[in-house]
Amino acid sequence: MSRQTPLFALLFLVALVAWQLSKVDPIVNETAKTEHYQPDFIAKGLVTTRFDINGKRTERLESDYAEYFQILEQATFEQPVVYLFDESGRDEWKVTAETGVLNIDDSVILREKVHLTGLQPTSFIATLDTPYLELDLVTQHVRSNQYVNIVGRDFQTRGVGLKGQLERKYFELLDQGHAIYFNEKR
Repeated sequence: MSRQTPLFALLFLVALVAWQLSKVDPIVNETAKTEHYQPDFIAKGLVTTRFDINGKRTERLESDYAEYFQILEQATFEQPVVYLFDESGRDEWKVTAETGVLNIDDSVILREKVHLTGLQPTSFIATLDTPYLELDLVTQHVRSNQYVNIVGRDFQTRGVGLKGQLERKYFELLDQGHAIYFNEKR
């Protein structure tokens, strides 16, 4: 027993030295780059209008500040305002937000205090509020996975998640929908 104790102590010391020597500092990969994209152009007070093949306005985009990144194929906006027009060229919808991103496929992602307003007196929807909204400018489809509050002429509804189509005046709340309908005597 007495011969085994120094042997175990020596074995423990050898293991401790080997463990210390095998400690390898992690190799820092200095060749890895962090991408910092610079905008290809910057605009202040941006206003752009799109027309269809017949020369009628289809949408208008305004922004206090915008940056375009060609490599990302997108533009970012501060305080964006999007106007959508009906077939006759009249303002039909207005959408505002704190920030937005326009992708090359003509889809706009709006964030923070998104507010959609129906501009025509016969609009089914008066206002729609949400913190996040995706809007396809070509098809006028809208989507959100956040809380949505909609106010119309004869109703008020809220819920989580939305899909719809502005041109067809179709909206569907996806979860936790709650509605109040007003039936005023005329």
